[in-house]
Amino acid sequence: MMSGVVVLAGCGDAGSATDTSGTGTVTIKDCQGKDVAVPASPRRVVTVDGYAAQAMARLGLTDRIVGTGYPAPFGADQQPFRGELEKLRVLGRTVATTEVVAAATPDLVLTGFSTFGQAPGSPSDADLETMKAKGISACLGDEKNGGPASLTSTYDFLTRLGRVFQVEERAEQVIGELRAREQAVAAKRGSDKPRVLILQDNPVAGQPLKTSGTVTIAHALIEAAGGQNAFTDVTSMHADVSPEEVLKRDPQVIWVISDYPFAKVKGDELLRQVKANPLLANTSAVKQGRVVGTSQFLVSFPTPLNLDGLEQLAAGLWAGQP
Repeated sequence: MMSGVVVLAGCGDAGSATDTSGTGTVTIKDCQGKDVAVPASPRRVVTVDGYAAQAMARLGLTDRIVGTGYPAPFGADQQPFRGELEKLRVLGRTVATTEVVAAATPDLVLTGFSTFGQAPGSPSDADLETMKAKGISACLGDEKNGGPASLTSTYDFLTRLGRVFQVEERAEQVIGELRAREQAVAAKRGSDKPRVLILQDNPVAGQPLKTSGTVTIAHALIEAAGGQNAFTDVTSMHADVSPEEVLKRDPQVIWVISDYPFAKVKGDELLRQVKANPLLANTSAVKQGRVVGTSQFLVSFPTPLNLDGLEQLAAGLWAGQP
């Protein structure tokens, strides 16, 4: 059964991935390191979610997309990409379902999720086989070995798309620009590693807090910004933690990631409420005024917008530093 396709560090010689036999396919590795052949330069592409569509836009490939699901992330994008993306045919306000993907008769299906079928109702690997379409997904971290997420996931997704669509030079250019921004953040990091609490909703007395673990892009961005996740022992994407444990670990920075569908409030209003929440008043983060806000559309899955999220976090992490 086919799995999400992406290059992984240590999965072999990436330079040998392109098939030059004239068969019209490109062979790349899936998330388990297995070779998978996909059509070379496909013309009919469905993006299950807006995260995958953003990667296509950066490579100048929006004209290949015949439909997309979950366009909500487009609102966080910058021009001219936002304008391009908002012109795409929308197959669903949530992720594109199996039925609508099949009806679009794609040659290739893309997702920013780590596996197909991860979102309820979206096509699984078996569904793609039934509709005779290949799929490429991004991976969060070294899934083969259970390692944490890193920005390598974002860069490798773009690399594989560049090879499949035969726009390698454009992919290298985009990745180079993103890496330069990552390096610019790294150059400004302080000598300590502030403890960062990821918070996804406003805490309520008597209820657990929602945070993110090491398999998330958000965790990868904390590391890249020079901080440390206050809950490195959490390995799931989302987890509930007790207010008592939060106070015990005393985060020095609170990173409010807004716009999750389960959150009671969204955007700047969530940030305002967290800053004023008495349950967090005794943390070093609130006492020192180090509460930062970012939309989940920038930091949930591998996308070029991850670097926007990194820069927002770093600005709050090192505010006032020389």
